[in-house]
Amino acid sequence: MDTPGRNDPCYCGSGKKYKQCHLKEDQVKESERRARQEAVRYIRRDLLKFARDERFNEDFAKALPLYWNEFYTFDNAEEMSQPEALRFFDWFVFDYPLADGSRLINLYYDERYEDLSSHQQAALDEWRQAPPAGAYELTGYEGQTLFLRDYLTGEEFTVYDAGGRGIVEIGEVILARLVPVLDRLEFSTNAAYLPAAEIQDVKEKMLAAETAFQQDHPDATHEQFMREKNILLIHHALAQAEVQKRPPVARLDPDREDKKTQKVVRQMKRLKR
Repeated sequence: MDTPGRNDPCYCGSGKKYKQCHLKEDQVKESERRARQEAVRYIRRDLLKFARDERFNEDFAKALPLYWNEFYTFDNAEEMSQPEALRFFDWFVFDYPLADGSRLINLYYDERYEDLSSHQQAALDEWRQAPPAGAYELTGYEGQTLFLRDYLTGEEFTVYDAGGRGIVEIGEVILARLVPVLDRLEFSTNAAYLPAAEIQDVKEKMLAAETAFQQDHPDATHEQFMREKNILLIHHALAQAEVQKRPPVARLDPDREDKKTQKVVRQMKRLKR
């Protein structure tokens, strides 16, 4: 609905001018919406900054080859593209278990929560409950609204993405984490995807891995399995890229556009030394 002009009739049908009716109420709502949106932006940026703290360098060095299946290690981490780095740090913050079993997002909560604004606290409270990164089949779309189905459980979601579906076709699989932003779901960071030719047996692989996981952890939930083993989705994507004769990661692409190294990773590497 387009916002009426100040002197236009109010949309509510009262017969009053907009400025005499719903204008102030709508201004308050818009101010609240902007404050909540800015809080989400802050949490997203501050979580990334927190994860780059030098005290996490040892975990960073261990997590890189685990996530990338040895395609990236501490020695070549600066060659990650920006989307690759953002996806890795997203997993590092939300899913990677630190030495004591905790997650970075919970440590951030323990250390920073009291210093956040009420809107930032609300955003963090929601994001702490965000599910593990997963696989979602694109079943339909309308502009920037995507209709997704969890590729393993069948649960359906409506997700907003500013870029729309991009180059993803219906039936292909998006690898991402869904997080609440205002009153809708969005991707927590840049999503990856599996083209139709590279989906292959990923569902069978994941279901077999979950069966094995439950044998060792009989009381484990599907969410716990995904939190610990969702990197198998990344490993599948990397392997399928090789099968398709496509560079699995940016550092192996001779035609990559971003020759500039990642300053953040380079800084962490220097601090570790």
